[in-house]
Amino acid sequence: MQCDFQNVTDLLMQNMGSSVTVYYTNLLNTLFATYLSDAHIYGIDRFTAAKLHKGTIRITPDMSEYYLEADRKILCKDIKELLPYLFDKQNLYRSLYDLIRFDDTLSAEKRKSVLRTIQPQYTDDTSLTDLIYEAVLIAVTRQYEKDHDTYVAARYYSEDIAVIGDSLFRNSEYILPCKYFCGRDDELKELHDVVSENPAAIITGIAGIGKSELVRAYVKEHKKEYQYIGYYFYKGSLKAIIANIINDPVNTDDDVRYQKNLELLSTLGNAALLVIDNINVTPDEDECFDEVLNAGCKVIFTSNYRYDEYSTYDLKEFRSVDYSLELIRSFYAFQSKERDDLMALIVAVGNHTFCVELFSRMMGKGLHTPKTMRRNLYGGSGFKSLVERFSASKDKHPQKKTYYDHIKDLFDLMGLPDRHKEILRMMIVAPYQGVRKDFMAKLMGLRNMVIIEDLIEVGLVQEYENGTITLQAILRSLIHDELRPDNENCAALINSISAVCVNESADIDTAIMHDMICAAATKIKFPDTNEYILFLHDCYKFSERYGLSYYTGLLITHEIGLHHSGDLKQTALVKSDAASFELMKGNADRAITLQEEAVKCSRDCDDILLRANSVNTYGYYLNLANRKEEALKAMQAGLALFDQLDDDTFYYDKYRAIINYADLLFSLGQTDEAIRLVSSAKSELQEHELQNTEIYADCDYSLGLYHLCLNDSAEGDEIVSAFRTFIELYGRDSDFVQTRLSEVRSYLDQNDAPVIDTAQLRQLLEG
Repeated sequence: MQCDFQNVTDLLMQNMGSSVTVYYTNLLNTLFATYLSDAHIYGIDRFTAAKLHKGTIRITPDMSEYYLEADRKILCKDIKELLPYLFDKQNLYRSLYDLIRFDDTLSAEKRKSVLRTIQPQYTDDTSLTDLIYEAVLIAVTRQYEKDHDTYVAARYYSEDIAVIGDSLFRNSEYILPCKYFCGRDDELKELHDVVSENPAAIITGIAGIGKSELVRAYVKEHKKEYQYIGYYFYKGSLKAIIANIINDPVNTDDDVRYQKNLELLSTLGNAALLVIDNINVTPDEDECFDEVLNAGCKVIFTSNYRYDEYSTYDLKEFRSVDYSLELIRSFYAFQSKERDDLMALIVAVGNHTFCVELFSRMMGKGLHTPKTMRRNLYGGSGFKSLVERFSASKDKHPQKKTYYDHIKDLFDLMGLPDRHKEILRMMIVAPYQGVRKDFMAKLMGLRNMVIIEDLIEVGLVQEYENGTITLQAILRSLIHDELRPDNENCAALINSISAVCVNESADIDTAIMHDMICAAATKIKFPDTNEYILFLHDCYKFSERYGLSYYTGLLITHEIGLHHSGDLKQTALVKSDAASFELMKGNADRAITLQEEAVKCSRDCDDILLRANSVNTYGYYLNLANRKEEALKAMQAGLALFDQLDDDTFYYDKYRAIINYADLLFSLGQTDEAIRLVSSAKSELQEHELQNTEIYADCDYSLGLYHLCLNDSAEGDEIVSAFRTFIELYGRDSDFVQTRLSEVRSYLDQNDAPVIDTAQLRQLLEG
């Protein structure tokens, strides 16, 4: 509540009573009797009193001026005439005292000066008279402003405002938005809504996205709404900024000037706008953060940091690529035929505003064309290949540097603690669509997410509303060049990814994981080629489950291209992966030839698992080529090798070999043995609690097909159970699932099987 005319007179009215009914007009005519007499006014009529009570009219300027100049005794004499009618003086005293005490439209200094002169509690009629005097004087002399159809109390302006007005914010560092500011009309409207609805707001966003230009444009567009505007760059101390918003050579104590100026800002209220640009600290790193943010006037901060519990406006990239093209045109008059090259450049920098500006400046100065710049970025050593120096301004500081140095200075990665750098290196594999924080932390070997939250807070890691995180495109390039991720400084991540590649459980988002695995294989450096090929092999084995794709082609191309070693184990792995890729492309004969070479290489290797896998896979390919006798011999040899392995070690490949062998036996008419083998494998997997794995689903799938061919009613449940896991792993529309569905339909057609009654299976087949 505010200490205004309506509230003060209401409190008086609520605490009055007598044997004769007291009307609101009686209260006003008694309280202001001397003024009415001196002004030769007979009295306030009911119609005028009602309007004053509703706030549709305000106290006349003559009446306000009268009480500002009148002796205190005049109003106190009239107040004493009311005292006999007051029945609960203690309650009235407490209510009026709190009304003044908690009215934040009055300046802190004003409230202190008033309350300093009166007692905090009711003692006698004299103390009550003094308090009523102060409350009524404020109510009739303060300023009121029109709000729709009523008058409301304006913030109290001290007498010092007129004196200090010209010197306030004289040292403001405001500069107009750059002449090429564009593409932010919607953001300006949204920011205005945030500022209008909140006493303070923080514009957040990644460095260089355009926060400063946005707030400068806001100040330019809305400057008529403020009587005073101060704009300052944060240089490490909010206290220093506030202490010097007015030049006061007399008072040299920063603390005193700071407190006094805070009170002044509170007095000014919505008439003043204070902007603090680039306050890249956490709230606890500057002791005055919350005090300034709640100064009482309108306050806007801009920061690269994130502030969860404050009123923020998060600025993102341009909402349309057309705005980026408009920005480019401010520096470089491109032709329509150059649009594709420009689009590629925009994608390369993630539509980051400052980066778009930088390459536009280079083209505008004739240092590059869109085509040559694109060629350098995509075909050379990235931004470092742009060696020309040119001038660009950031926060009114023009500097002449290379493109790369401009960006490097924008994001000071080298100033981070070592552990934070380590996490940023590993974050380079995070997909653009985001990955869950907890899963990413697990992959990076973190016990908690403190460092991730730190990096989010300082604006280096981007967090989406659904709790997933990623890196902005330009930061990926900078991290790659500055922090140089390799298999040693990213060892925790590499080890986790390798483990995921050989694990077939459905407790991860495999589509997201697929993107991350391929990013790790291409973005993280492996100085040791042999280690790199082994990692690529693990990645390829994961990727091949999805079938033929860009990623499988990319990984196998890397793997084959790097293999120049005479190491037989490495050769066997590479040839086996190459055979798998040929099979996916439909080149069965080529696949068999390559796999046969892999088998020959593995024979001389002291690695039983490698030999077992090579021989079993060779048998699988022979079976697909309908060379069943050769396939049977190879698979039996492979299973014999698996039996030589340590029984205490679990191998997914062993169970896949059993399923392949059982499929072959079933095709040869040994149906009971095939079912026994797969059922036994399924039971063992249950004992290991691996029901959510692909290999367990493969067991159900094979059993379902066997029973389907035998016209056994069990097939529906088994196939549906298998597809639940397949879909959870790879998605309903994946090539993996669609291939399996086609295979089921083919079995139905080939074996002239009856229509399956299981509704879920029918839905799968008809989907």
